[in-house]
Amino acid sequence: MTIGEVASRVGMATSAIRYYEKTGLLKPPARVNGRRVYPSDVLHQLIVIRFAKDNAFTLPEIKQLLRGFPETTSASARWKNLARRKIFELEVTIVKAQAMKETLESLASHCRCRKLEQCAEGFARRLKISSSSSKHAGCC
Repeated sequence: MTIGEVASRVGMATSAIRYYEKTGLLKPPARVNGRRVYPSDVLHQLIVIRFAKDNAFTLPEIKQLLRGFPETTSASARWKNLARRKIFELEVTIVKAQAMKETLESLASHCRCRKLEQCAEGFARRLKISSSSSKHAGCC
């Protein structure tokens, strides 16, 4: 298959496929008359890459999934290993996002500052840093 055919079948740009080759996620295909010719198994690899990217896996993590285990390691063992780590990362991100949401909700409902300098004073207190001016009592 040509790169265009592969791209069309997996719903991916040809530039993405070339990038995955360059980064080592895909092995470079054979060339015929200077053109890439892909075996059909590349479709499975690209579908796995696309699925992993859609689920927040980084390129190094995807590379580990594809090439970072002994060949005898089953797909399920690979996914379990990486998924457990990704779930932990997501839980940390969720906690941070919830804290950010609460901070922004508080800001949206309590800020009465007339100038950004006043906000900066309030933020400085929260961040435990001294600001350049203490003329304004910040409410944030």
